[in-house]
Amino acid sequence: MGFWGTLLVARCDRPLTQLDGVRELADRIEWYGTGADGWQLVQLDRAPVGWVPPMTGTDDREQLLRSLLAQTGQPVLAGIVLASDGAQVIGYSPRAGRWSGWLKLEVLLDYLGPQYTECLEADDDEDLPEDLDEYWRSRYEEACRPLYALVPPASAAAPRAVAWAAEAGYAPSLAAVEAVLDGGEVFAEGQFLSLLSTLGLPALSSAQPA
Repeated sequence: MGFWGTLLVARCDRPLTQLDGVRELADRIEWYGTGADGWQLVQLDRAPVGWVPPMTGTDDREQLLRSLLAQTGQPVLAGIVLASDGAQVIGYSPRAGRWSGWLKLEVLLDYLGPQYTECLEADDDEDLPEDLDEYWRSRYEEACRPLYALVPPASAAAPRAVAWAAEAGYAPSLAAVEAVLDGGEVFAEGQFLSLLSTLGLPALSSAQPA
């Protein structure tokens, strides 16, 4: 079935598991990792209530991230993963503000509801062309278009991600960040961890939740 849940990343001088908003989700913690410079990651089984992509920052669904930003004063990041097939990444930082992007949107589409997948359905009496690869590629491009209007593609998300990393004290390659956001790793959570590394964050190792 793959992993359904949320990856929360923050830098703070006390356990992330003790911060307001995360502490209340203790029964969902599947993995807790720590790294250099205070970076920590909490892997939650399922997302917080209401965290269903696409999330655009226009309502209160991201209050937890804003709260973590306020509590730490440092950039925070989340990945909402659906069945390990794809994810929405959302970051906040004190000066650059909010950014977001997709991991494997084309695969994620099937989980986002009929309002986004209706155009993928072929009519029973439709004559399919000989080049089915091109046919379905164009169909998926059409389906992705409104979602990219809400959450930008890699080319537009990457500069914001680099600005996020700069506030954390890192200077990643824009091209490398865009390549990871536009990549196709088998598991979306693995692609999220690759993004962390490309942004400059240190490796994380398992720790006992405090």
